[in-house]
Amino acid sequence: MAPTAPWRRWLFLGVLVEELTGPGSPVTVAEAILPEGASPPAHVHASLDDSFYVIEGRMVIRCGDEVWEAGPGTWVQFPARVPHTFRVLDGPARILMVHADDSFLAAVRQIGRPAVEGDVPSAAPGPTVEEIERAFADHGITNVGPPMEQPEATDLLLRFAATGA
Repeated sequence: MAPTAPWRRWLFLGVLVEELTGPGSPVTVAEAILPEGASPPAHVHASLDDSFYVIEGRMVIRCGDEVWEAGPGTWVQFPARVPHTFRVLDGPARILMVHADDSFLAAVRQIGRPAVEGDVPSAAPGPTVEEIERAFADHGITNVGPPMEQPEATDLLLRFAATGA
């Protein structure tokens, strides 16, 4: 396999994203490394079923009214038009995103910047909420709430452990 061109790696909201498929592929696949505490705003995709496979790390997931914990080997799927978010726990996570189109990666390209040697995932400040919302809107994504904060993630995990649901 040929090495990936440097312009196919992006730093996006503190997440390192590498595009693994090229233009015209029947599916879009990308690997992402997310820092501990990473949490996107709660959002919906107009037509994209957002999905990823957890390779490393641990996170709490909220999709609609459902909550669960995801770790290595977990397939996570968020249906289109259903609000969702997550929070990375206890260190970084590495995921493999698989999408039917590149609308999400188009937003990554618009908001992010090409990654350079030495870039690492971080929780450093990034674009403003307005910039994120504008770029997301350009690609069929609508923010519908805030990111998941650590106290909420802890509470959700405690409730999940108590009920097993």
